[in-house]
Amino acid sequence: MNTVPRHWRLLPAAIAAAALVACGGSEDKGVDRSAFRAAGMVYAAPQVSSDAAGAQTISVAVLAKDGMKTLSTTAVSADAAAAISAKLVPGNLVDWVPAAEANRVTVASEPAQTFNVVLAKGGSAAAQFDLARFGPEVTRHKDIPGPMVAAGWVYAKSAGSITVGDGRVVLADMAGRPYATPIKRYEETYTLAPDVQVFNVDTSDYSKSAASTVAAIPVTADYAYSTTARQAAYLVFDTNHTESEKAKVVAIWYFTPQSTSDGKPVWDVPSQSPLLADKGTDPVSGQAYMAINATGVTAAPYTRSTEPFEMVKDTMYYVGDNEVASYILKADMGTPNDKSDDKLIKIDAGWANSGYQYWKNMELLGLDPRAVTDVWLTHGHGDHYGTVVEQLRMADNAGKAVKLWASREDVTGITQDQRGNTWNIAGALPASETEIRARTTDFYKYDAWYDYGNVQIMVIWSPGHTPGTTNMLFRVKNPVDGKFLTFGYHGGYGVNGLTTPTAANGFLRLSFQAGFSYLQQSLDVDFVSPQHTNQFPIVEVYQALKAYNRDPANAGKPLTMLEAMRSKVFDSPAVGGTNITSEFANQLEKRRSVISYAASDAANSSYKSIETSGPFKPGREAGPTVTATLLDGGKIVQGFVGPQNKNPAIPLLASGIVTATDQYVNDPAGFYVQVAVQVNDGYPGYLPNNFTQFSPGTNQTITYRGGPVESVHAKPGEVLRTRRLNSLAEAQAVLATIAQGRQVTMTLTPASEIVVPADVTQTFR
Repeated sequence: MNTVPRHWRLLPAAIAAAALVACGGSEDKGVDRSAFRAAGMVYAAPQVSSDAAGAQTISVAVLAKDGMKTLSTTAVSADAAAAISAKLVPGNLVDWVPAAEANRVTVASEPAQTFNVVLAKGGSAAAQFDLARFGPEVTRHKDIPGPMVAAGWVYAKSAGSITVGDGRVVLADMAGRPYATPIKRYEETYTLAPDVQVFNVDTSDYSKSAASTVAAIPVTADYAYSTTARQAAYLVFDTNHTESEKAKVVAIWYFTPQSTSDGKPVWDVPSQSPLLADKGTDPVSGQAYMAINATGVTAAPYTRSTEPFEMVKDTMYYVGDNEVASYILKADMGTPNDKSDDKLIKIDAGWANSGYQYWKNMELLGLDPRAVTDVWLTHGHGDHYGTVVEQLRMADNAGKAVKLWASREDVTGITQDQRGNTWNIAGALPASETEIRARTTDFYKYDAWYDYGNVQIMVIWSPGHTPGTTNMLFRVKNPVDGKFLTFGYHGGYGVNGLTTPTAANGFLRLSFQAGFSYLQQSLDVDFVSPQHTNQFPIVEVYQALKAYNRDPANAGKPLTMLEAMRSKVFDSPAVGGTNITSEFANQLEKRRSVISYAASDAANSSYKSIETSGPFKPGREAGPTVTATLLDGGKIVQGFVGPQNKNPAIPLLASGIVTATDQYVNDPAGFYVQVAVQVNDGYPGYLPNNFTQFSPGTNQTITYRGGPVESVHAKPGEVLRTRRLNSLAEAQAVLATIAQGRQVTMTLTPASEIVVPADVTQTFR
């Protein structure tokens, strides 16, 4: 007798039905597309009419998937009308909620949200790119993500499809071995709806825009970089990213006159990379490929794209471009078998126009940009926060929350340093970035580890590049052997704005210099994770590694990025069998030398170093003899070694990579001894407000705005170094006289360099 209850016997049928739905069977109703906001392109300035009571109605002409039409609002206040009209610029692709009445728009409770701008073409011929699954989308409505949007140059079409991309084609690796199929990393082909609506949009006079056909859409002639005329288009789909596999294009806006490219060759390695030295001469310009400087990202984002790569297995990835870095860290929160609490942390957000690259780079590595849980920004410059709003809005559209981390000092300004001194210094984040400011959820706590299990992060406040610049350390557990590796990320390496002393930048120059010394003195770092690729050749290292692994001679013995990256400088002297200079310390030394030493004055007519021009720390202008307490055992610092990441195991890295920037500071034969000290001269660790001092190099007296220098750290003291020593032996002799806690007398230069007498052992007396 069968005693199984009847409702249990129904369970297999229920499972089968659920499986059918999950696989897209007949019971899969899909997305409720009736909930979508409508979308269209504004092609005329909005018209505002007023009634006798002063209420205003806005009318605007749009090119939408159901044709050319004029939309209108109900009567609203003058303030609401102004907020609505501000979004309705000709060339803006906007979305809205249709009202029940034909061609009527529902006014949002927040009037400025009645129309939302998805993409903005305006009168610009600059390139815009957006691949369908990620990036700008029609706004979420009724808890349903809006339809997908794409943008780019048209490279192919048929009656049923269209191909759009950024024109980048990679034909061979950096060793010259061709790929079997050319790589078009940022190109996609989309299916057209049978009734797709097409418009020819005239950006020189939007009022001349008109309905068109697929057959009339021009196609970019070819992929040659010398072909500068390229056909740009926007596309909107019939559904959202959750149904991307079956989405169809329902509206296309193609732009005339055609947009133009820069006509220059493009590589995965950075512009003017040493790896281009053997590539010959560009037949178009007649210049050596290595001499050609690519057009900037704002006008030509495609010039900076590069292949993403894994740095630590399943944990750390590079997803930026070949000019500015962005990293992904996958954190298991200490529960590797429980994925529910995992974090996907994105470090910095790159250039505003390059989001399509970053999202695609993540996708190529098997990462979902919508799975990002946290974005950490190093400082308030647009090449590092550029796509963060796009990231946040993409998460909004998916109904997800993202935590946005930043330095309080760049978002709201410096009000207090780590030693309790009060300040009133504006941050670097522009006032116009209201959404970033409003949506920042967390400000960093400095000089302590954030523990996320297999990933740990320390943030170090280092003013200089901006008032709120931060550096970061990433401790990443290598799943191959279970050991933690430390990566150093200098978050504000640029000397721009600091090259000569001014009233506004005095404390920033001193803090910039002090920050490098602090990092060199305080931290042991295994590898460099640079913020810009002209600081350290991380992209060249990967491309050289890829070429090595593609060499048939190396089949079966591939190397990883951890084997390609050097921890120590290959050509630095060895003590006890270990090279004394780390690649991270060497990277820091390069830019510390630029801000510090007179070599900068000689190499750049517009540069004035701290050594020659100050500001000098208060009370040290005459080069005093002082007493001090040594706070640590000291370190030897080697002068900058030009070839970075020299790795003889990989042919393209056998001589290292010499980046062109600031090579005049190359000084591998120079050595310094650096030590943390408490000098007994009353210097408080900051530059006081309204501090007046003569600058010898500029031959002027400057009254400086004050600000923190060493007081960005709670612990007392400062890190000082000797003047240049001529050999490692001399540096070792000085180092042998240093003992933590020792009371010494020493002589300083005006720039707070420790004077070395003829008998170097008497440096600290």
